[in-house]
Amino acid sequence: MSSVSEKTSTIDDQSLAMLLDEVSSMAASGRSLDLGLVDLDDASMGKFGRAARQVRTGLSRGESVANVIAALSPKYQAPIRVAMQVTTDTGSTEPIDEAVRLIRDANEHRQQIFLATINPLINVVIAATTLFFVIPWILVSISEAKLIKPAFAPSVREIHQTFANNFMLAAVAAVVVISIFAVSLYWMLTRSLQGIDINRDHATFCRWLAMQVTWVNQVDGGTDTRRMPTTNSEVGRVIESAATVVGTPFAASWANAIENVRGGAYSSDSIAIPQRTPDAIAECVIDLVAGRRDVASIALDLRQLSERYRYQSHRQRAWWINGLPRWIAGVVMIAIIVLMLKTMIAPLLDIVSEVVG
Repeated sequence: MSSVSEKTSTIDDQSLAMLLDEVSSMAASGRSLDLGLVDLDDASMGKFGRAARQVRTGLSRGESVANVIAALSPKYQAPIRVAMQVTTDTGSTEPIDEAVRLIRDANEHRQQIFLATINPLINVVIAATTLFFVIPWILVSISEAKLIKPAFAPSVREIHQTFANNFMLAAVAAVVVISIFAVSLYWMLTRSLQGIDINRDHATFCRWLAMQVTWVNQVDGGTDTRRMPTTNSEVGRVIESAATVVGTPFAASWANAIENVRGGAYSSDSIAIPQRTPDAIAECVIDLVAGRRDVASIALDLRQLSERYRYQSHRQRAWWINGLPRWIAGVVMIAIIVLMLKTMIAPLLDIVSEVVG
C-alpha cells in the first residue's frame, strides 16, 4: 500500500522546480542522478526529500527519468518529458532549465493575479460593510426620528431595519457579496489573460523549437554523432515537441501542419500553418522544413522572436494585472462615496421639499 501511494504522490510546483534544478546541475556536472539523489533523500527536507526518494525508487525499478519526474506533477508532464528527451538528444541541460523557468513563470503569474485582487477586495469589504451595517443603521436612525416619510419607502426602511437588527444576517450577506466578487474577479483575470496571452504561447513555442533544431543526436553503430534535423520525420517531431510544451490547445492547432510536414509538405499552403501564427514564426518554420537557409540562423531568429513575444506578453499581463484591478477598485470606491452621500443627503432633501411644498 505504501509503495502505491508513494508512486502516485505529487509535489507542489516550487518543490518540482527545485528538484529539476538539482537534476540539471547533476547532468551538467556529469554526476550520476541515482547517487546525487541520495544526498537529497532526507526526511528533514519534507516534500522535496520525498520526491527525491520517489525518483530514486522509480529509477531502481527501471523506469526512465522522464517518466518518474513527470509523474510528480500531472500539470507539467508534457514539458518535463520533452525537456528530458531533448536533453538526452542534445546533451544540453538548457531544456531542463527552460522547464524550470516555465514552472516558475506560471507560479509568478498566479501570485500576481492573487495579489492584484487584494486591493479591489479590500474596497469591496468596505463597500459590503457600509451597505449591510452602516447604511441600515443610518436609515433606521433617521426613520425613527421621523425625518423620512413612511409613504415614500416603507419597504426599503423595513429591509434596512432587518439588517440593522440582525447582525448575523448582515454578516452572512456581506460575506456572500465579498466571496462572489473575489471569485468573479479572479476568474475574470485568469480567463482574460488566457484568452489574450497568445504571445506567451508563441514565445514558448519559438524557444523550445530553437533548442531542438540546432543539434539532434543520432546514435549509429554505438557512436554518438551530432547533426542537424534533415528528414521530414525529424522536423515534424521537433515541431510537435515544441507545440506540446505550450499546451494541449496549441498542440491541437498544429496537429494538421505537423502531419503535412511528415508527409513531405514544404510550402506555406501545403503545410497549412495555423492562421493565428505570426508571419515571422511561419517563415522560420517554412525555412526549416524546406531547408532554405542554415538551421543555426533559423534557431537564432526563433530565439529573438521568443524574446520579442515574451516582452509583449509581459506588457499585456501588466495592464490586466495592474490596470484593471485598480480601475475596478476606483469604481467601487466612487460607488461607496455616492451611496453614502445619497444616504445622508436624501433626508435633508425630503425635509426641504416638504417645507417648500
